[in-house]
Amino acid sequence: MFRTGLARLARATGAPVVPIGQAGARRITSGGRAKQLAGVLTAPVRRPCLHVHIGAPLRLPDDVAAATLLAHGAVTEAWRTAAGALGNRRPSAAGDGG
Repeated sequence: MFRTGLARLARATGAPVVPIGQAGARRITSGGRAKQLAGVLTAPVRRPCLHVHIGAPLRLPDDVAAATLLAHGAVTEAWRTAAGALGNRRPSAAGDGG
C-alpha cells in the first residue's frame, strides 16, 4: 500500500515530487550479513547490472487521496522503466568497455 505521507509533505511545502525507480540492487546484495558481504565481494566478477530511472518532477494536487494516487502511479512507472531497461541489458564481455 502506498501511504499518504509524500502527498501531505508535498502539500505542506509546495515542493515538487520527483519519482525515482531502481531495479537490480538485489543482484548485488540480499540476504543475511554473510551473503551480503559475499555479494559485494563477487559483484566485480559477476558484473550485475542495476538501473535507476529519475522521472519528471510532478506538482501534486492538494487533495491528498488524488495526490497519493498520482505519486504512486509515477513511482510505479519509474520502477517499470528501470526494470525494463535492466531487462534489456546484459553484462558485456570483459575488456569490451561495456
